[in-house]
Order: sequence, then C-alpha cells, then structure tokens
Amino acid sequence: MRRALPWLLGIVLAIAPLAVRTPGLRAAERVATAIVFAVDVSGSVNAERYELQRAGIAGIFADERIEPFLTDGLAVAVMEWSDGHAVVVPWTILRTTAEARRLASKIAETTRSPGFSTELSLALLAAADLFDACPCLAGARIIDLSGDGPNNGPISTPLARNEVVARGIRINGLPIVTPAEPDLARWYEANVVGGDGAFLEIANGFEDFARAMRRKFQLEIAGPAPRFSVCACADPRPATRNFPSSR
Repeated sequence: MRRALPWLLGIVLAIAPLAVRTPGLRAAERVATAIVFAVDVSGSVNAERYELQRAGIAGIFADERIEPFLTDGLAVAVMEWSDGHAVVVPWTILRTTAEARRLASKIAETTRSPGFSTELSLALLAAADLFDACPCLAGARIIDLSGDGPNNGPISTPLARNEVVARGIRINGLPIVTPAEPDLARWYEANVVGGDGAFLEIANGFEDFARAMRRKFQLEIAGPAPRFSVCACADPRPATRNFPSSR
C-alpha cells in the first residue's frame, strides 16, 4: 500500500486544476456583473462626439457614488467598434472606489480607434467573445452597446443578436438619436436589444450621452430593468414605459 501512495499522489497532481499548480495563474474571481462597453467610433462620430462618449463612461467610475455598485464585484471592459473592433481597456475587476478611479483614468487616456463603417452586428459578436477572456465568473454578463446609426455590416443584426443571447449574454442598447437618424431608437428596440431584462436608454444627441449612460449603468447594476426607458428630454416617441430625466 505504501508503494502505491507516490503513484496515487502523481495522479492527483496530474488532474489538479492548472491554476493551482502553475505559479502566476489566478483562479477566476466571482463578480456580480461583467459589462462590455461597446462604443461607436464610426465616421459620423467626430472628435467632439468621441470625447463626449469617452468622458461620459469615465465619469461613471470617477464618481464616488459608484461605491454601492461595487459591493459584489464588477468586471468592466471597453471596446470601440466601427469597421472592426479594438479593446481599448481590457478586463478590470472593481471592488473599491480607488480601483474605479484608476479605471476612469485609463478610459480618459484611451486613443481613438480608426474606422468609418457602422458594422454593429460584427461588434455584437466581438463583444460576446470578450467574455471568454474575462478572468471572472459573473452572475450577469451584459453588452452595453451605444451608437448613432443602424448596422451596415455584412451580417444581419437580429441574427447576431440571437446568437449572442443564446450564449446567456444580455444586450442593452443606448441609441444616440440625432436629426440624421430620428428613428434609431425604434431600430435598436427591434434589432439590438435582447436577453432577459434587456432594455434601452435613449440619448437625445451626444450632449445627452453622459446622462443616459449613467442612468443605464445604474439600472443594469441595481437589478431588473425596464424594457424601454426614455428620458423626458428625448424625442417624444411611444414607449412602453417612461422615466423622468435624471438631470
């Protein structure tokens, strides 16, 4: 029996998790929510509009009021999309306001990715793939997709949406409604939003992006959200449910 012990020990070590036996590798951290912020950088987004988007997302994490949203852990990645996609801020796990402020600084320092087209369907698929690289086990996985135009990529948006939702990922939308795309919110509702509890938060132009993104983030983390949310200042289109402005 004693001679068999080293042999048995060797088998146990062989089947042990790699993270346990390999220095430097960490086991996945459990977090309540993992979010990919997927940001439009297509040709219609000029330098001023890009800055409004970047500052709007960074402002969420620079605000001390974010502390209650970090209690159970939050994983965040930021991806820019257009003709292709680029991860400008890789997965970061937040549990303290200090960590959130450091993330805000990283977001504020990002350099814009090149692009012209609005290949939204491909962006959805790329954002979904990012979750495979997250060093976390998340209770909820969310793609937070914002943009100012409909898809002109090579794949149908509903097909891409359905594939992503089938992977257990929720897609929340933030259409930036402008005079050039006055019906964008309806298009997002029909083609982009998907998954249990998914919803829209409408930005009435790029100037309203920060308010809309902050409210959307709060709804995403706080719990069940409405299917369709619109601020009182936005274009008054029919909605299943209205919320007052959080200005």
